[in-house]
Amino acid sequence: MTGIPWFADLANYLVSGIVPNEFSSNRRKKLKRDCLDYYWDEPYLFRICADGVIRRCVPEEEQMGIIEACHSLLYGDHHGGARTATKVLSCGFYWPTLYKDASELVKRCDECQRAGGISKKN
Repeated sequence: MTGIPWFADLANYLVSGIVPNEFSSNRRKKLKRDCLDYYWDEPYLFRICADGVIRRCVPEEEQMGIIEACHSLLYGDHHGGARTATKVLSCGFYWPTLYKDASELVKRCDECQRAGGISKKN
């Protein structure tokens, strides 16, 4: 069984216009303000990012597969965290912890850790 995706409240509000009763006043305002950057097109939620590009919001179970594909498969080149996250964005995907997740993947990548950078001494 899959869990509830990070964007469930956004999608529910966009579809039904209902805010959960347990939300505080500030959280209600934040949800309504955040929804201005998102739109629902069945069955996906999309975000209009700051650069004007529309990207699909990805649930947690798909995120690691996308990062790994952009980092180490044929499309990837074992770049650092920021570059890998930029590749994911250029593929049209989005989630709030993308940059953090990409840098954690690079830290765990054995090939990247073995290669490392060349110091100024060399």
